[in-house]
Amino acid sequence: MQKLKTTLLIDSLEASEQSFRHFKKSKITKTSACTVTEVTVSTDEEQKYFNKEKGSYITVEMKRVCKITDTEFETITDTIAGIIKSLVKITEKQRVLVVGIGNRDITADSLGPKTVDRIIVTRGLEKTCPELISNDGFCSVAAIASNVFGTTGIESAELIAGISNQIKPALVIVVDALATNSLQRLCKTIQISNTSLTPGGGVSNARTSITPEGLETKMLSIGMPTVLETDNEDVISVLSSVHIATDTAAKLIAFSVNKALHHNMNTEQILKFLY
Repeated sequence: MQKLKTTLLIDSLEASEQSFRHFKKSKITKTSACTVTEVTVSTDEEQKYFNKEKGSYITVEMKRVCKITDTEFETITDTIAGIIKSLVKITEKQRVLVVGIGNRDITADSLGPKTVDRIIVTRGLEKTCPELISNDGFCSVAAIASNVFGTTGIESAELIAGISNQIKPALVIVVDALATNSLQRLCKTIQISNTSLTPGGGVSNARTSITPEGLETKMLSIGMPTVLETDNEDVISVLSSVHIATDTAAKLIAFSVNKALHHNMNTEQILKFLY
């Protein structure tokens, strides 16, 4: 078995000798459906201490993902959409590339591809209906699912860099499954960051990192932990409900991204567009 490690900054904070409550660059906000924790890693000392690169890390912890109500869904997606817009400023006329990383045939690794399935793709409107991009609040969005290296023989970083070089997006959003050492956060926490992402980093199978420098553009990484580190390093525990949780989390992330990029769309309009 591959050894697991957490890819959530909030886990690293709580496991550190420094009290999480006294971390000077943290902010906690609570809503009826989720708790939002904002943390900024800004110094070389913090980067080394928490083993995380400099940037903003925002976690959205939910009471539940399975069987959430419509009201909870609306609150969570509006919250995450607001976070995305706060981390990066994108105008309607700019292109955005959304990438889902993972193997859709493995439940715990299917978050990325399932998210991409629900992204509203509008790049084709640049030629067919340019007025929608120019005047009606739609971003020009392209989306692709990147399978794992073991299946394709192509690093996700190579694939994304190649596409990015061709279509020149102002922003790349990368969605991938993460790992945690907290049972309470398994399948119930979404992390959004404006830093790099390393596919397989949570299971000691790290591939080439996807970085803003490598893509030559801004990027956001979004993920939810679907695997858990246990005291026994030879055992990986996954909740029996992970299939449902992954499906719901993919919908939460996709609708949040759609709301953030297509500024005039609400949940009802997104549902009509997709289904």
